[in-house]
Amino acid sequence: MNEKDSGFIMLESLVSISILAFFIGIVFPFAMELLVIREQTKTDVELNRFLYESALFYDKDDLKSRQFLSGDVKAHSFETDSSIHIYIEEDRVREIDFIAAEWNP
Repeated sequence: MNEKDSGFIMLESLVSISILAFFIGIVFPFAMELLVIREQTKTDVELNRFLYESALFYDKDDLKSRQFLSGDVKAHSFETDSSIHIYIEEDRVREIDFIAAEWNP
């Protein structure tokens, strides 16, 4: 091995490390953003499911507040005469207003 070869190996290593660092700098933040979006979407799906279940068992004569727990998502619903509200930590995140409803026994 001569001095020319050792210089080439050093340059080749620096280029490889630079390319690797560039991809880590680009791909890692993108991957983290995808994970955050995934968690937000998962929470949105769970909240919509909670709202659906509240609407499914809605009884105007027997208004209730229900608790929901699914994984990390904890929510509660509050029913009124004409709407259902879903709350997470006292912040309303979902709401449905009943304009007309018909239940068949």
